Amino acid sequence: MDAVPSITTVVARALHTAALVLKEDAPQDGMVFGQLWSRIWTRNPALERDWVQAARESGQESNTPFKNYVNRSASNLVRAGWLYRGGHRWQLTGIGSDALDRFPDPVDFYLEASRRYRRWERQKYVVSAAVTGLEQLPDGGHWVALEEVAEAFGPDPDVLGQVLRGTRPQGWYLALGEDGQAGAGLPLLPHEREQWRSLLDEEGLLDAGRNNLDIVRARPDLRMPVWEALAEAKRPIEEALPEEEKPRQLWIIRGVDATTGVPLIRGPWRANAVVTLDTGFHSPTMGARDLDSVRKVVEAALPATGPGRRESVARELDAFLNRIRQGDIVLSTDGSDTYVGVVGGPATQRGDWLARPVDWRNLDKPLDFFKDLPSGLSGVVQDADSQVLEATDYAETVLALIGDMPRTASLPAGPAVLPDATAELAARLHLPDTVWLQDCVELLRSTPQLIFHGPPGTGKTYTALALARHLAGASSATNVRLVQFHPAYSYEDFFEGIRPRLGGQQDGDTGGGLAYDLVRGPLRKLADEAERRPAEVFVLVIDEINRGHLAKIFGELYFLLEYRTERVHLLYGSDDGRGFRLPPNLHILGTMNTVDRSVAYMDAAMRRRFSFMELHPETPPVKGVLASWLRRRTEEQGGDPDTYDDSYVRLLDEINRLLAASSPGDRSFRVGPSYFMQDLAHAGDGALERLWRTQIIPLLTEHHWGDGIDVEVVYALAQLRERLGILPPTGAGAAGDAGEAANPAGQ
Repeated sequence: MDAVPSITTVVARALHTAALVLKEDAPQDGMVFGQLWSRIWTRNPALERDWVQAARESGQESNTPFKNYVNRSASNLVRAGWLYRGGHRWQLTGIGSDALDRFPDPVDFYLEASRRYRRWERQKYVVSAAVTGLEQLPDGGHWVALEEVAEAFGPDPDVLGQVLRGTRPQGWYLALGEDGQAGAGLPLLPHEREQWRSLLDEEGLLDAGRNNLDIVRARPDLRMPVWEALAEAKRPIEEALPEEEKPRQLWIIRGVDATTGVPLIRGPWRANAVVTLDTGFHSPTMGARDLDSVRKVVEAALPATGPGRRESVARELDAFLNRIRQGDIVLSTDGSDTYVGVVGGPATQRGDWLARPVDWRNLDKPLDFFKDLPSGLSGVVQDADSQVLEATDYAETVLALIGDMPRTASLPAGPAVLPDATAELAARLHLPDTVWLQDCVELLRSTPQLIFHGPPGTGKTYTALALARHLAGASSATNVRLVQFHPAYSYEDFFEGIRPRLGGQQDGDTGGGLAYDLVRGPLRKLADEAERRPAEVFVLVIDEINRGHLAKIFGELYFLLEYRTERVHLLYGSDDGRGFRLPPNLHILGTMNTVDRSVAYMDAAMRRRFSFMELHPETPPVKGVLASWLRRRTEEQGGDPDTYDDSYVRLLDEINRLLAASSPGDRSFRVGPSYFMQDLAHAGDGALERLWRTQIIPLLTEHHWGDGIDVEVVYALAQLRERLGILPPTGAGAAGDAGEAANPAGQ
C-alpha cells in the first residue's frame, strides 16, 4: 500500500510544476495566477487526488483550500528571489530558473526555497531597513553597491539581493554589483537584462560603452558611496527598529599573551573592557570596508605567507572590523571559565592591534564551560584554529544564560523526542505487536544508528522506511531521505564535493566554459536542516549500506557517528572554521543483505557505531508476516480471512527447509516473504509459475552456484506442490506454465 503523501510534498510538487510552466510557457511576461493554476492541474492531474488524501490524513480537509495554500506558500519562492508576483502575475526570475536546474526534485526545490526564506526571516528587520534606505535614495541619477548597502544595514548581501529581485521595491534596480553590473552576480534571464538596461537608461546611468547582449552595467562615475547616499536615511531607520528586534550575532573571540600564554580575558580585556585582535602587521586596516579590501591589505602586509593562511587572516580581520556590530555578543574562555559581553562600539587600531569596546556581563560569575554551555556550542568553542568564530545559532541561548533576555523568552526548541512504536505501525507492517518495533526505537534513543540485516526478501528497506516516516511524523516528507550505497559511491556523493557546471559567468552566460561548485550531498543537506530544526526528528535511510566502501564514504564523519557532541573540520573547509557535527536529532537507518557475496562485512570500528536488528524468515518478526498479509488480502477482497490460501506460506517454508538442509549451520541465506507479497504472485492463472521462473529459481541458482545441486530439479514448483499436497490452479495458462517450470529444458 502506497504511503499517503504529506501536505508539504503536495505543495512542493505544485510549486515546482508552477515554476516549470512559467519557465517553459511564459518566460518573459509571466502568467496570471488563475491561468497558471489551470496549467498546473493539466500538467500534474494527480495533485488533486494527493491533496485530498494529504489533507484528510492531517485533519485539515476543512481548512485552507489547496489553491490558497499554494498561493500563500509561494512567499517562500518570492523571498528566495525565485519568483516575482506583481500586477496579479507570477513571473519566474533568473535565480528561480537556475534553481530549477539545480534542484530537479520538487521536494528539494521547495526545501531550498524554504531554507532561503528562513534566512530572510532571521534578517527581515535589517532587510526591511535596507529596503527603506533604497527607497530614500536622493534624486540625481546615482547608483549604490549592493554589498555596501548590506554592510550599512546588516543583512547578508545574497539575502538582500534575492529579496530585491523577488519583491522589486522602489529603487531596487539601483543596487548593483561593485563594478556596476546589473544582477550583482546573481543569474539573469534575457528579458530581465533588457528591463534593467531600460531602467538604468531612463535614469541616465547606463554605461553604453561597457554593455553588450549579456551584460548590463552602470557608469562607474555615477556610483555614490552608500554612507553618503544614505547618511540622512540610515540613522532614523536604525532608530526606528525596536531594540528587541535588532538581530544580535554571537562571536567567540580568543586571545592569549604571546609571552606568558595567559588568556587575555584574565588581564587587559577584563581591565580595559575590550576585546583585541593581533593583526601581526602595522599596515592600516581601518579603511578596509569589505572582505576584498581586507584581502588586499593582508596580501600587501604578508607577501611571504601562504595563500591559505592569508585567507584565514583576512576573514578574521573582516569579521572583527566589519561583520561584528554594536550590540553583538562576545564569548571568551579562561580554562573552563566562560565570559560573555556585549560589543559597545566600532573597532579602533593601535599599532598591530585592533580593539573593540565590550561590556563584560559576568566577570564575577563566569559560566562553566562544561556544565552551562550546550554541547553544540562547546564544540564550536573548542575549535583551536581560529581567533574569531561566529556562532549566532546559539545567541539566544547565551543571552538567556547571562540574564540579558526577558525570563519569559523561550530558548530554542528541542531536543527532538523519538515517538514510541504504535499498534498502527505494527499493523501496517503485519507484525503481531509493537515489541520488536519498540526495541528498535529504544536502540535509536541510545545509539542513533541502527542496521536491519537479513536474507533477501525480508522487508528490510520497507521496514526501515516505514519506521523512519513514523519517527519523523508529520514532517516525514521533508525529514526522511533514502540513499543507496554501491561500490562506486563516494564521500563527494554522500556528503559534499566539487562538481562542475556549464557557464563560468554568474550573469547567466552559459558560454563561459566550466565553473565549479561545492555541492551538498544528501547527508549534508539533512544534517544542516536538522541543526536548524532541533525539535524535529530527521532520518537518513541507507539501503545496502555494506555495498559501499564505508571508510571512504564517511571520511572524517566516521568519528562523529559515535561522538555526536563533538565537531570535526571538513575536507573542503565548508564549516567556515566552526567545525561540523552530526546533530543528535539526525538518525541513520541502514539495511544490509547478509548473502551479498560481492562485498565484505563492516569492519569492527563501524560495527561498534551501529546497533543491529535481524530480519529472518524463521524468527519473529518476519515469521508470520506472509500469513498476516494473506489474511488481510483475503479480507479486503471480501472473503473470510480465516480461509486464506496458505499454499504460499507452505511453499516458502519448504524452500527454506531445503536451504537449511543444504547448508546446515549457515542462516545467512533464506528466502523472505516479500517475494510472495507482490502482484506478480497473485495476478491470476500462471502468476506463481511466472514468479518462480523469473525470480525464485534465479535467486536459488546464484546461491547454489558451484555446489553441484540441480536447482531446477530440487526446487521445481510442480515437485514441491506434489510433496506438499498443493493442487495447482486450473486453467490452460496454469498448466502450461507449471509444466515449463517443472521441466524448463522441455525434455
